[in-house]
Amino acid sequence: MSLLGGTQVNVGVGIEITPGTAVAATHFLQWTDLSIQGIAEKELFNAQRGVRNMASNSIIKRKYSEGSVSMVPNVNDAAVIFYLALGSKSSSGVVDSAYTHTFTVQNANGSMKTATFIVEDGTVVVERYAGCVVESWNMEVSDSYANLTASIRGGFPTSSTLTESFSQETNFTYSDMTVKFGTSLTAAASASATPLKSLTLNYNNNIQADEAFLSGSNEPVAGKFAGGRVEVTGNYTLHFEDTTELAKYKANTKNACIIQFLGALIGATSKETITIKLGRLVLTDAPKQYNLDGIVVLQQGFTVEYEATDKEIQIEVINDTATYA
Repeated sequence: MSLLGGTQVNVGVGIEITPGTAVAATHFLQWTDLSIQGIAEKELFNAQRGVRNMASNSIIKRKYSEGSVSMVPNVNDAAVIFYLALGSKSSSGVVDSAYTHTFTVQNANGSMKTATFIVEDGTVVVERYAGCVVESWNMEVSDSYANLTASIRGGFPTSSTLTESFSQETNFTYSDMTVKFGTSLTAAASASATPLKSLTLNYNNNIQADEAFLSGSNEPVAGKFAGGRVEVTGNYTLHFEDTTELAKYKANTKNACIIQFLGALIGATSKETITIKLGRLVLTDAPKQYNLDGIVVLQQGFTVEYEATDKEIQIEVINDTATYA
């Protein structure tokens, strides 16, 4: 019997039109770490019947899927994660073979955008997870490739098939990123970039998972994973060369922030682009970090406030994908 290597595992994603109604995979993630799988949550029955054994029966209390997938962000893979997490999308028409997709937070109700994840474990089994939502994502950028990790919840797996198809986009790195700050997004767009040593950004939907489990089944009801409060936090580190950033923390000066990754050309003039716009950063943690044998740095921990004009978070992706469901 042949063993299964990790390199034999493929992951496909399809954006669902109707929550929980499985669709074919249209995006194939170039993953670096994976833990999505079916969870059969057990409940043991403990009672007295003249014997000493603790358990005398058991049931499957809940059946669902859970896990995470990590990747080096590119304009196709990351766009899928951003769409599922934020929930609202607008797209512009083609310009020079490129399409612009803007993702914003869906605030109208607690409904989440869903997708079908299909995991092909070599020739052993192909499992399909329908009704999946992105509970949270984390992006880390330091001195190498960027890393994007998404936490997933969804329905219990069924069997499927997968025929993968890959394209090669720019895998974004530290050197592809620029970060700008300003009193507003407009001001930040025209500001000079601030050189950073590292950046971490966390987005959390705070999913209300219990709302998906109702009487009559031990599996989640499709479309019932409800979004809670959106929480955007993170930190960035820079050299302590002047008092500008330290003064922001001391005075609670709130700045907008624009994080941008630029990749290869699409057509003649457009470029693969991910632009993350954060409405208002509140600096929350004492920033100075002393290192006897190194450089003194500031690590600015932040929480993103909602701002009426600049919102909380907006993400713009320019790629060669015409539409998403």
